[in-house]
Amino acid sequence: METALKKLAKADIAVYRLKKRGSRLSFGVSEEYAKKVFAIFAHPCYNTVIVQKSRKTRFATFVSKRFGLFVGSALFVVAAALSGRTVLRIKVIGNGGYLSPQVISIARECGAREWSLCTKLDAPLLQARVMALPYVNFCSVQRAGAYLLIDVRTEEEHTSRADGLPLKADVSGEVYRLVAICGTAERAVGDAVSDGDVLIGAYELTESGEKMPCLAVGFAEIKASASVSLFYSEENEENTANALKAATLYSEKVLSREYSVSPCDGGVKYEVSFTYLKTVAVNME
Repeated sequence: METALKKLAKADIAVYRLKKRGSRLSFGVSEEYAKKVFAIFAHPCYNTVIVQKSRKTRFATFVSKRFGLFVGSALFVVAAALSGRTVLRIKVIGNGGYLSPQVISIARECGAREWSLCTKLDAPLLQARVMALPYVNFCSVQRAGAYLLIDVRTEEEHTSRADGLPLKADVSGEVYRLVAICGTAERAVGDAVSDGDVLIGAYELTESGEKMPCLAVGFAEIKASASVSLFYSEENEENTANALKAATLYSEKVLSREYSVSPCDGGVKYEVSFTYLKTVAVNME
């Protein structure tokens, strides 16, 4: 024992918990001196072993042997925490479900995204824009687990009367005005159209270019031309005025009119040509 202590003292190694049991000597040293102790007693007459390592080393060894388990557990905890906050699906509920394509499109424009935390979602703006849709009188946005629920309520009487067809022209002419509140405009102002042409399609395009069915809502004014023949006994101011008024039978919005008068059996014939605006609408009542 004395020899061992002298060797350790000479190397300036502090010793504690010194015990002598038969031929075995046990003692403790600071961990940074462990290798030095082995070097000092490297002679064949010594049999040196580490009986117990420090708590710090034991803990480091324990962690290193179970590193994969700890990482997996940490990832599981993080995934569990995020799953409760991540929006996996945007869902429209309420009797306004038929407006789902438009509402979801508005939600995405307002910052909502599937498989995200939706930290950039502007809920007040989303509600305001949905409330601006035809017949919508209530909208709320809330989180329910992995769902972003958008509750849309519409007036019952209009919901039942909603027409799922596109808006079509019912006369030939030129598009004078076109307002597509919902759906996709297939014509532009100035385009020539024929009777039956689609003006507003009952769909909306997603960011990927896919067509999503929806309710077409909007109206259009078509600039059209027509003519009418009227017969009077003679040409005078009163008959001329009445002949020109015939254009109002087609539309209250007459843009221009002109007439010509020619004799015929028993009187005169007024030929009135005019241009007017014809309004067509879908789901605007």
